[in-house]
Amino acid sequence: MSRFKLTFSVILFLHMLLGICVNLFAQNENDTSKTSITKKALEKGMDLITRSNRDSVLVEKAEEKFLPYEGRVIRNITVENLGFEFSIYGTEKPIVQKVGRIANKLHTNTREKTIRQHLFIKPNQLLNPYKLGDNERYLRDQSFILESRIVVTPIEGTDSVDLAIVTRDIFSFGGSLGGTIPTSPLLKVYNANLDGRGQGFEFDILFDHDRTPKVGIGLAYTKSSFLGSFADFTAYYTQLNSGISAGEEKEFATGFSLERPLVSPYSKFAGGAGWSQNWSQNVDSRPDSVFLAYRYNIMDFWMGYNFGSNKALQDRKREFLALRAFDGYFINQPDQENVIDESRYNDSKGILAEFTVYEQDFFKTQYVYGFGRTEDIPSGYNISTTWGYTNTMGLKRPYGDLNINFKKASKSGSFYEFNLNGASYLRKGIEDAVLQTGGTYYTQAFTLGNYKIRNSASILYTQLYKRVTSDWLTIRSNLIPGLRVEEVDATQRIALGFESSLFTPWSLIGFRIAPFTSFYWAKLKCYTCEDRYQNFTGISLGMRIRNENLIFGTIEMKGTFLPTDDEGNSKFAFSFRKNLRFRKSDIFVTAPNLIVYN
Repeated sequence: MSRFKLTFSVILFLHMLLGICVNLFAQNENDTSKTSITKKALEKGMDLITRSNRDSVLVEKAEEKFLPYEGRVIRNITVENLGFEFSIYGTEKPIVQKVGRIANKLHTNTREKTIRQHLFIKPNQLLNPYKLGDNERYLRDQSFILESRIVVTPIEGTDSVDLAIVTRDIFSFGGSLGGTIPTSPLLKVYNANLDGRGQGFEFDILFDHDRTPKVGIGLAYTKSSFLGSFADFTAYYTQLNSGISAGEEKEFATGFSLERPLVSPYSKFAGGAGWSQNWSQNVDSRPDSVFLAYRYNIMDFWMGYNFGSNKALQDRKREFLALRAFDGYFINQPDQENVIDESRYNDSKGILAEFTVYEQDFFKTQYVYGFGRTEDIPSGYNISTTWGYTNTMGLKRPYGDLNINFKKASKSGSFYEFNLNGASYLRKGIEDAVLQTGGTYYTQAFTLGNYKIRNSASILYTQLYKRVTSDWLTIRSNLIPGLRVEEVDATQRIALGFESSLFTPWSLIGFRIAPFTSFYWAKLKCYTCEDRYQNFTGISLGMRIRNENLIFGTIEMKGTFLPTDDEGNSKFAFSFRKNLRFRKSDIFVTAPNLIVYN
């Protein structure tokens, strides 16, 4: 009997040992298989992100790579973040690689939790290729992310897929020195992705011996997709006239905002809220008789609902209904009689409702504003009508407008946009009516060896009717650099612009160079002027410089020759602009708004 028990115990022990070995082997095999899938997905994501070293320019629909997997079940979602040793330009020079290794030590990569707070795709959902394209673009739109790719891996023998979210950060530390050196330098220091949590902090400080007080500061904090809600939070305080600044004096301001965009046509809600207090500060020690002392608050709230968010996957047509209320009221108004009747120093409030019909897809391409990174170009239409009621300077009037926007991107890489806007206030008939139309066309990016060339042309026509309180038409630097024509009672404006940009392979420690040339022409029509038609032209040569790895924006140096300025003289204007932001791709809908034409 004891021998039987011993034999049974040995058999039981061997069986358990064999079972453990089998389980361990199976577990190792599963782990190896899972690791292999993740590794392959990461390698594919790396290849897609570093594709810019290839000769061809990317032209691809946002959903194109995901269509073969439509309707499959999403099993797992993994997140991978590439370091700075991986460049969108492929293999870099040794000095750039060394800088990348140093950046890796200083920079905190975006945390997995932060990336997941920006995902609106979840495990166990059916794969929607259009929604995946929207999410990939939404990640790319974040200021702290340079590139993002979603890699789909099918699971053999099942109807499931795994997703790998592969991203590449921007070096989030930045700074700049501006103002007027050496008399009044302005220093800015910021981090757009503090601790890898999608939160930004900026500190600005100005030293000016002619200012009272001599030192001025500005502080700002931002959080992207606050608590995973896709709403962006901002809070700020400034002594540097960098707030809304409705008046002509230098202003201090404090405020906050919470803005949730419509991240996808499959989302239901969008909206926002904001508050700010702004007040003029006599930092230049001007006489009390001249200085305009005022203080005002601005409150703004809007909310919209997206109809059709549960439509069939391929149907991207939607209707969006939004309501907005705003109130700008003066706590203290200026005492000077010559400005008390100006609309910007009086209360302004209103309520607006907007109904929008839209359908929009996106193409992925390169070399539009960026220097090789992936850029998302919208293609579709947006038709909206806004109706509301406003009260400005005690003038209570209904308001209405119609906006038509059409965008088209072709497989060749060219694209264009057309706009038609009409708006009017109503009070005993039409008042302050505006008609504005225009368009922009971009050619495809032509490849000449290692160089890329893209050209663009734009046209804008604006007409005012029955003006009462609205501003006259002007020409500013957005139409012709270095020119400012505002002292003309103009009711009609035509503007043309042409530009050709050359994206070169030249690089200095990661900074890429793109020379460009531009031609501008604009005409104003003024019935009360001695010269009814006033024509202006400008010819520019310039250069843009950018390092796509840095949070710091594009640097632009441009010289413009003006044969005739607003005083009838010829002149040469030079401009140096830094930290230019050509980042955000188009959004589906916006808050209801009054027409803007200057």
